Amino acid sequence: MKNVFSENNRGILSSIWMFIRKSVMPGRKIPAHLNADRLEFVILAAGKSTRNYPQSKGLPHKSLAPFGSRKVIDHIMGQIIKAGGRHVTFVISDKSTQDAFEACFRREPSIEEKFARKGDMVALELLKSTYVPDDMEIKYVYQAEPKGTGHATALAYESIRETGRNIVMIWPDDIFLADKYALFEADREPIYRRAVHKYISEGCRGNLAITNYVRDPSRWGVVSDGRYVEKPDTLVSHDAAKGFIIFDRAVCEELLKDKGRMEAGEKVELHSGELTFIPALNRVIGKDPRSMRIRVIRTEPTDIYFDCGTINGYEQALIYTLLSESRFSRDNLRFVKKVIHRAEKYVGMKRRKED
Repeated sequence: MKNVFSENNRGILSSIWMFIRKSVMPGRKIPAHLNADRLEFVILAAGKSTRNYPQSKGLPHKSLAPFGSRKVIDHIMGQIIKAGGRHVTFVISDKSTQDAFEACFRREPSIEEKFARKGDMVALELLKSTYVPDDMEIKYVYQAEPKGTGHATALAYESIRETGRNIVMIWPDDIFLADKYALFEADREPIYRRAVHKYISEGCRGNLAITNYVRDPSRWGVVSDGRYVEKPDTLVSHDAAKGFIIFDRAVCEELLKDKGRMEAGEKVELHSGELTFIPALNRVIGKDPRSMRIRVIRTEPTDIYFDCGTINGYEQALIYTLLSESRFSRDNLRFVKKVIHRAEKYVGMKRRKED
């Protein structure tokens, strides 16, 4: 993740870069209301979330953990809504997980009335921010045991196959925030919106990934020459796939075939015993590299990325959102300053004793 706290001059450098970019490149124009009706947003939430233990212990999924004034899943859904998404499928492990997600999005008029009577408009506004639009369609499919991202995506596609939609596969522990202090309004556009707009404007065909620059690609799946390379041993690209990948229906059809072979006990390429999306994706690209290669939309200096799939990454994301995205950011910042002052005072006293 970007270490936003150690980059003291980050805002100045970003502003200078964006000013230069705006001066020499055409502006990015995205319609106020995107129509992503041809896309099905698939949220992968069937895992045990053990990488986030003990923070996620007791939760049906780590995306139900707090994130600023809301939850991680509220942020993800908000990004989908802003990108024009109205069709969402959750791949989950069981009915109890479905109940937990449904509770997150359920409207609660009695609680609204309670907050209104008390005059607590902040709490009322925050509660309403967790609701989804009335025209949003949310479905749930079950993956009872972990069988891989390819298997999960195939399950979701199988349930919506007749709609003709392409799949947007989302990793919910990859969080992107748009820098609200960015100099230009266009650079405050969320990356989900930019990616979906790019895909729609290019005809809703082929494959597209959000990528983030990484110095050492050996820990990530990267996009290299239009193909997907998982954790390369040698440097082939710095473009790590993060957030989501949009799959052409041809890839989804291949995933369905792989899923069928896996369930029939036939030979199929697995990684650590699981069916990933990678073999099917690269096979489709190999058949038609010109149309099916992975196009990328790269993060920019005003995009802030957090890997919430680790304890450390989630804690840093939580700190950042509490200080920047929360409705109580100012109060939180004052409190943190007091904590830092007290810690510095303690460290100073300790050093004097040691001397």
